[in-house]
Amino acid sequence: MKREIQEKVKKLVQELGIVYLATADRKGTPHIAASGGMAFTEEGKILFKAWFCLKTVENLAKNRKLSLAILNPKTEDGYQISGEIERIDKGAILDGYGSDKEDKWAGYPQAEHQLLIRVHKVASLTSGPHSDEFV
Repeated sequence: MKREIQEKVKKLVQELGIVYLATADRKGTPHIAASGGMAFTEEGKILFKAWFCLKTVENLAKNRKLSLAILNPKTEDGYQISGEIERIDKGAILDGYGSDKEDKWAGYPQAEHQLLIRVHKVASLTSGPHSDEFV
């Protein structure tokens, strides 16, 4: 990713505070997660750290390709980043929930994950007509 584009993406992520992460399982069934916690490495790779839902992590273990979307709802402009997981690391880990919450919180993530993403392509993203032209 060009440094100029990286700086624009970084600024937009800081401004909005949320990034959408699209994954798919082996059959191609899509899944979307939304979170903050995205940053860039010196090499231009993306670090994305969050308490991703179980389906997101499961999909990435089986299908390493993903897409990130950052869209400013006021200007209707943003970026789509296509990439691939290089590494998934666990961060903080919970040891279950209190017995009074176990049923309510069953299926929620028990670990924070950090994704190291190799960027393949960056495209402009808008809610209006666009060409999917890579930037």
